[in-house]
Amino acid sequence: MTPVQQLALRKSAFSPSGRRDAVRRDEPSEAGARSGALSAFDRFIHYGLLVIGSVLAAVGLELFLLPNGVATGGIAGASILAAHLTEMQLSLVLFLFNLPFLLSRTATNRRHALRMLLPLVLIVLFTHYLHPVPAVSDDPLAAALGGGTFLGIGIGLILRQGGSFDELAASAPLRPAFRRFDAGTVIFLANLAILLLAGLVFGISQALYSIIAHVLAYFMLEAGYSGMSPVKRIRVRSTMLVRLREAADRGLRVRWIETGDGETAVLDVYRRDVKALRRLLAAIDPQVEIEGVRHDEARRLRPFV
Repeated sequence: MTPVQQLALRKSAFSPSGRRDAVRRDEPSEAGARSGALSAFDRFIHYGLLVIGSVLAAVGLELFLLPNGVATGGIAGASILAAHLTEMQLSLVLFLFNLPFLLSRTATNRRHALRMLLPLVLIVLFTHYLHPVPAVSDDPLAAALGGGTFLGIGIGLILRQGGSFDELAASAPLRPAFRRFDAGTVIFLANLAILLLAGLVFGISQALYSIIAHVLAYFMLEAGYSGMSPVKRIRVRSTMLVRLREAADRGLRVRWIETGDGETAVLDVYRRDVKALRRLLAAIDPQVEIEGVRHDEARRLRPFV
């Protein structure tokens, strides 16, 4: 294919009507875009957002959740429970609970370990210095709302900058939408066990606030990561992929990125159209598998026309 034909193909990828006339197989990922050298200003923004995300996460933990006996899922929630039961500082418990994950990453991939080390150190330091500060509110509902919001946005900003913190909370929402026993199921069961244990430790009434905080933290995490992008990325697996694409292109604005195996594609779709897309694909192929792309796999998404 000549360069002129390649240029024409890229221009025709999305027509004003939203129909897809070509498949782009080699879209650059965010990780690839960041592989080059960063300017001093870009580094300042990068580390500045890591610090801001760590501060928000620490505020949510120390000034909202822990003082009011409200826990979330994930390592953060387990740390809140352990800090309450042992009367240890939350900062120390967070470090101890995250240490095995850090060591395992160091053994397999030192670069990933460094991405986890800096946010962990920052959050541990901020939670330590915020420990003597009184709670913002003593109302458990306000604590659940405020803590879930601050913690979720904080972790989302960390993930957006390529960092890592509390993978249990960041990997799966609180809903049992699994077709087989996989890593997602394990994470769901782990989060569920932490929330149930929070109900036993803090009381049944607090369990409801813990669930509210966990769900809110998950959705705020997505907002913090995506920058409130109106576009959501999902992965579709089906033996009828061609028919699914033709049907979706006729009725919705969808950006298709095929993987080359003929049965898997990654779709970018407007959030308002996600439910309609799921119904459309399931009507054509009842065996279709549709799942949201994890935050650490998705790049920063922008609106398309």
